[in-house]
Amino acid sequence: MTEFNPLSPVLVLGGAMAEAELRLPQLPRSAQPQAATAQQQQVGGSAFRVAGLLRQLDVPVINGMPVGNGPWAAAIATAMNTLNLPVLLHHGQMDNGWRLTLTGENGEHSVITVAGCETQWNKAQLATLPLTPETLVYLNGDPLTGESGEVLREWLTRLPYDQWRLLAPGPQLEQLGEDFFAMLSDSHTLLSLDRQETALLCGAGNAVEVAQRYAAAHNISLICRLAEEGVWICSGKSAPQHCALDAASGAEALDNVDAHCAGLLAGLSAGWTLPQAVELANRVAAGTLPYPPAVV
Repeated sequence: MTEFNPLSPVLVLGGAMAEAELRLPQLPRSAQPQAATAQQQQVGGSAFRVAGLLRQLDVPVINGMPVGNGPWAAAIATAMNTLNLPVLLHHGQMDNGWRLTLTGENGEHSVITVAGCETQWNKAQLATLPLTPETLVYLNGDPLTGESGEVLREWLTRLPYDQWRLLAPGPQLEQLGEDFFAMLSDSHTLLSLDRQETALLCGAGNAVEVAQRYAAAHNISLICRLAEEGVWICSGKSAPQHCALDAASGAEALDNVDAHCAGLLAGLSAGWTLPQAVELANRVAAGTLPYPPAVV
């Protein structure tokens, strides 16, 4: 690989929220009292995890995560300060949200989410973010969906066509709709997709073949994370490129989408080619550079 010297800033847009977990013998049923074991609380959210990994890799990050007013917001602001992520988006009327995961001994789990200021977006707020032609933009699917994400979707599709952006739509892909992806056509857009998401967006059939056809029709590039088959880059302009996992990386590493996106962004920030950046992403997702979560 070429020398790693990340210079291009990455604007990480999305939500930071508090996360906590309770472990129980089994998930509760009606009128069934039981004792739970509290696990460590931490600051989380996809955007925060990606930003934290980027900072660990010494990538310059622009903090596009709103921070509100309240106890969760105070903890999040402290965690951001630790990572040298100055808060740029302030929300004075709401606290940040939080997520509680209930986990049974059999692995069954249930997630309760309370939304906060991270779901509130407006054009004036986004206009304050420093954005240069060299800035890479990252977003996952969570903040893009629903009425609250309409402002973000419009902002994203109105960026200059040559502004690089990486989207990881995740399970929310179906909610975004074909019209949204059509508006990203002919732009410098990368979509990071697993096998199921590739099928949902591109149709049934061989994942690489349908992804290549979709990329050619929309003039965008797909990064298809296909478990044991490794990662395929489908641009539609040239033959699909295969980036195999190394021997030390398990196929399940590609499920770590936050880490994979962080590694990909880091490589692009350093001016590496897309295949080189994907190879770095594979290593980061495999745990070569683990992320220490901030503790509330």
